[in-house]
Amino acid sequence: MQNKRGYLPLLRDLIGFPTVSADSNLALIDHAESFLAARGYETERSPNKKGDKANLLARIGPDVAGGIALSGHTDVVPVSGQDWNDDPFEMTERDNHLYGRGTADMKGFIALALEAAGSVDAARLKRPLYLLLTYDEETGCQGAMALQERLQAMPMKPEFVLIGEPTGMQLVTAHKGIQQMVTRVRGKPGHSSRPDLGASAIEFAARYVSRIGEALPQDRDEEFNPPVTTFNIGVIKGGEAVNIISEFCELQWEFRHLPAQDPSLIHGELNRLSDEIKSQMRGISVQTQVAAAVPAMLAGKNRGVVEHLKQYIQPPEPLVTTAPFVTEGGLYQQAGIPAVICGPGLLEQAHQPNENVSLQAMDECRTFLSRVIADLVAK
Repeated sequence: MQNKRGYLPLLRDLIGFPTVSADSNLALIDHAESFLAARGYETERSPNKKGDKANLLARIGPDVAGGIALSGHTDVVPVSGQDWNDDPFEMTERDNHLYGRGTADMKGFIALALEAAGSVDAARLKRPLYLLLTYDEETGCQGAMALQERLQAMPMKPEFVLIGEPTGMQLVTAHKGIQQMVTRVRGKPGHSSRPDLGASAIEFAARYVSRIGEALPQDRDEEFNPPVTTFNIGVIKGGEAVNIISEFCELQWEFRHLPAQDPSLIHGELNRLSDEIKSQMRGISVQTQVAAAVPAMLAGKNRGVVEHLKQYIQPPEPLVTTAPFVTEGGLYQQAGIPAVICGPGLLEQAHQPNENVSLQAMDECRTFLSRVIADLVAK
């Protein structure tokens, strides 16, 4: 690869596309597709139903099985309400760090992948190189879900997918799954002086929330931190006035389960808890809807991929670990392709004001990718 940091102008362009999940990513996809097509890549889009977003699958090299896929999501989280020192959609270089929304999560990696892809000598490749750019990862991995069937049907699949989420260049072989729910509680309104004549939706919600932990599995996996299934209540809405028994309450919440756990069994326990509390409160009805669900990623074949990749990371030897957060890896795994998560930057920087990634981290990942891709020529 060239000595100069060719990823800098690429990342500057990528940051300049404000691809917040609520908005279109098509301008970025246009840009990336033009870049890759000009360098000999076969490209294929898969749009969402509205047509305002798309995945991009690009490929170069011989028509054989194997090879690798570099994957990144193009969407970023919002910046509203955050205190940024600079324009979040304009890359700023300061103190050997690159600032801007998506620098860590995960346009930094996409810029590195594009730079690496642009340096490939297709005539020397013995196995193909793929790039996967997806939409709406931050809101439930809808893009990767839409891509699953296409990947599953590929007669000759990549050997593995490398997803460049910010792991500090640690190699992640497994992560938890997530189930995001909306629970709507309907009660019976009435005057607050006669609670016996009504049924408080908020009271039901309070009882339910206080006991969710009882319904979750108690088994542990010490490879994860935290080593158990967790839950979080993100939003509670309900009530009309302090002197009215609340007729309605809504919970927006999630649980994150260990890879070995079946989420349908957890839902069954949660339903039993809901029924128990309803039996104690006449006049309550409850409806829970799964708003988004992303599968866990199991270590399985990923362990073999990691053993192969470790040789390409600069010393000291990289840490092989698991992650509590969710990625598209479980979806690729379900499509029959092993996946490993490894990329520049730190999770602590993601979703924060003044999000940034260090030049050192970018350079280390750049070297790593050049070595991984060189392997496609050597074998």
